[in-house]
Amino acid sequence: TSKVEDQKENTTQKNKKILKVTDTFSVDGINFKLLQNGDQAELKTEAKDRVVKGNIKLSPPCYFLKLNGKVQSFAYPNVKVAHTLIVLGDTVGTDVKKYFGFDENDDFSRICGEGIQGILIKKDSVIVTERVLDGGFRCVDPGTDEKDYWDFAHRRETYKQTRNPKYR
Repeated sequence: TSKVEDQKENTTQKNKKILKVTDTFSVDGINFKLLQNGDQAELKTEAKDRVVKGNIKLSPPCYFLKLNGKVQSFAYPNVKVAHTLIVLGDTVGTDVKKYFGFDENDDFSRICGEGIQGILIKKDSVIVTERVLDGGFRCVDPGTDEKDYWDFAHRRETYKQTRNPKYR
């Protein structure tokens, strides 16, 4: 083969991204899929009657926060939010888990991360919040306090803290 053909093949190999479904959830007839597309996280929805706004800003893989194995969701009718979901990303390894208090009695296979982002389900739309909270430590299960759900539903201004590279 020629050098041009070799370069073409290498470029094609490098540009191919592996699309992987990391988590799924269904509510109110809407199917959600969290995807890992190379080094980007994506949210795909199957919703005929709702417009999707916003993008996942967290590093993949990403997961919905759960409590006892079930995706957590809270409604806030006062701001017309039928469901508030939270996505966990910026996942961490063993060293960071130890830093945050994991010891030999803990399950190190639990998925934990340092960033969360809200998904708001309204009557006519699905909104991925601009706001990302990072620098904390949470695990997929048992999720987080309701105050974080309330915060995403009620405070949607653009807000992003600087990422702390100390624990990476």
